[in-house]
Amino acid sequence: MKYLVPILLVTIIILIGGLAFFMGRSSKTGVPDASLTPTSSPTQADKQTTLTPTPTVATKKVTGGGILSFPKYELTIPSDWEASREVPGPDSEKVIIKKGGYQVSILEGGFGGSVCLYPGDADFEGPSARYEEFVEITTKSGDLLRRSWTGGSGFAICQKTQYGWNAPSLFGHISISTPASYSSQEISEIDKILASFNKI
Repeated sequence: MKYLVPILLVTIIILIGGLAFFMGRSSKTGVPDASLTPTSSPTQADKQTTLTPTPTVATKKVTGGGILSFPKYELTIPSDWEASREVPGPDSEKVIIKKGGYQVSILEGGFGGSVCLYPGDADFEGPSARYEEFVEITTKSGDLLRRSWTGGSGFAICQKTQYGWNAPSLFGHISISTPASYSSQEISEIDKILASFNKI
């Protein structure tokens, strides 16, 4: 009787692994990915795109979070990306995902927030940042994020809330650093990583 729970747990893990394997094999059909459909508004025709998460063939899961009021999360990254975790203090955590000169940092801890302003938004009294270019991303858990260009070699992430666009996101302060001359393929991979965010 004392071995029943471990045996059931191992059986469930094997079944889930087998199911994931067969679903991954059946998704290699060569059909174009219809879930990455760009949309644009009349005023931001070349600057706004909506992305939804899609599974990739060679991936791995990264988990983090659960610090202070931030939820635990998981995301899916390509297998050629590296993930690491730092603990800067007792109530903080930083998950770093990187490949070459590309890095996504997700920091959870005690810090203030700011308002993200976009074309057409009125100025805000208080902490804020204004962005002219962005890509809108819908996460696996249904949250709306914007990857906003900072004007340098990186991007900031803002999240849509009941109060507008704000940083940090529900998952923490997310920043992206890139080489000065970055590849659109690598940025597309980063967008897919962000779209895979899921609260657990």
